[in-house]
Amino acid sequence: MLNKLKFCILAGVAFASITAPGAAADSITIAEWGGASQAADREAFFEPFTKETGIRIVDDVWQGDMATILTQVQTKSYKWSLVRGESALVQRGCDQGILMKFDASVIGTAAEYLPGAFHPCGIAYATFSSNIAYNADKLKDNPPTSVQDFFDLTKYPGKRGIRRNPVYVLELALLADGVSRKDLYKVLRTPEGVDRAFKKLDTIKDQIVWWESGAQPPQLLADGEVVMSTVWGNRIAAAQKEGKNLQIMWDGSGLDYDWFIMPKDSPDAETSIKFIHYIRDPKNAARLSSVAPFGPALKAALPLVNENDLAALPTSPENSKGAFPFDSDFYADNQEDLLARLTNWLQK
Repeated sequence: MLNKLKFCILAGVAFASITAPGAAADSITIAEWGGASQAADREAFFEPFTKETGIRIVDDVWQGDMATILTQVQTKSYKWSLVRGESALVQRGCDQGILMKFDASVIGTAAEYLPGAFHPCGIAYATFSSNIAYNADKLKDNPPTSVQDFFDLTKYPGKRGIRRNPVYVLELALLADGVSRKDLYKVLRTPEGVDRAFKKLDTIKDQIVWWESGAQPPQLLADGEVVMSTVWGNRIAAAQKEGKNLQIMWDGSGLDYDWFIMPKDSPDAETSIKFIHYIRDPKNAARLSSVAPFGPALKAALPLVNENDLAALPTSPENSKGAFPFDSDFYADNQEDLLARLTNWLQK
């Protein structure tokens, strides 16, 4: 079972295409979330790996639908060699028996990783955050500072962008309703706690703009369609590089790991493991933080992260003061039921 991500963490499609089953041994296909995070992996890992080994990486996009991996494994028709996923997906896929299990010769041991970043069915390689963000040009005189502000339509009138998924929004609802960070999942594990979260969401229901792709929130904010939005923090960093005055509110940020997982019995396993060995090299693992605000999950890589890059990471001491760790075990057990509950709630 995955351990929870602990607060003691200290640091942490332009080329999209699909390869046919039975890709050549000198190439692998990696499916990710697209956008800025995929571009970061391409710059930090894919291109240097190809330059060093001659093995080409073709990158594709997915949206976290584990049924797609299940179908590939059941039909033995593989289009993805590796897939990027969050912690709950690793646990779910492992429980379903559709992911390759690795031994220490491939992924090392738990002692080499930050707390919660070790699992036999995947390799954790980066820390990331889910956040609330806002357009600083629109709210420059009175910027929001707390999760409560996200739910305060009187103080901050206007639409809210929220991912069409129970992950993160239920935690925000409970935080805004007075639940402490340490008690979040104790409360969410009860029917009364789930009811409480949806009751809080009722207070802003008619002001929600739902999003599904990570590229949407920065655009919604920049266009003024929403006043605030839940986001993946790295997307705001990318928007800032484009000159957009969007800001992250660190209160209530949710911390998690990014992993690479492999469909069970993948014919590309041998070549994919070469890539895993490459990103397990501490100097390579640390490179990602210089490209985007992702911290390494490998302990040996932390001292190699540039000091200037540390301050931008979601796991820095300053940024993580108001953060909570996602409970991947909770979502591995409950995400499908909660998604059904969210769908039913939307139809009322």
